[in-house]
Amino acid sequence: MKRSKRLQPVVMHAKNKEQDAARIFVQAQQRVTDSEEQLQQLESFREDYLLRYKMASQQLGSMSQMLDYQAFLAKLNKGIGQANQTIHMCRQQRDILKQQWLQHRVRSQALENVVEKYQHDENKQLLHLEQMELEEFSQQRFHHKSD
Repeated sequence: MKRSKRLQPVVMHAKNKEQDAARIFVQAQQRVTDSEEQLQQLESFREDYLLRYKMASQQLGSMSQMLDYQAFLAKLNKGIGQANQTIHMCRQQRDILKQQWLQHRVRSQALENVVEKYQHDENKQLLHLEQMELEEFSQQRFHHKSD
């Protein structure tokens, strides 16, 4: 069996690992995007709530209402801080997964290059053998005609 054929299962395995790593990387990227969108929503909601808080404070609302607004804003700020931490962790995980995918990709491409080289060498060898057989056949015909 030719070397290029023997390596095909190894190449397919490497290609499958590369595709799995790419899929996992894309999922991690989606988690980053989702987390960033969630943060934007929280920040937008906080801005709206701050506007309402300012309007309520101008209308001389009760002290308990003002404290409720402040407590809720503190919770929103805490949620925004946690969302920022989540984004940071998601980005770190995404970067690690990207590196893993790239490593699998490099390995897969290297194996494919080796197989291509083997195929090229095998084709070259085959052409050489065919040429030698053709020359031998021509010599035999020439000797047959001479006799």
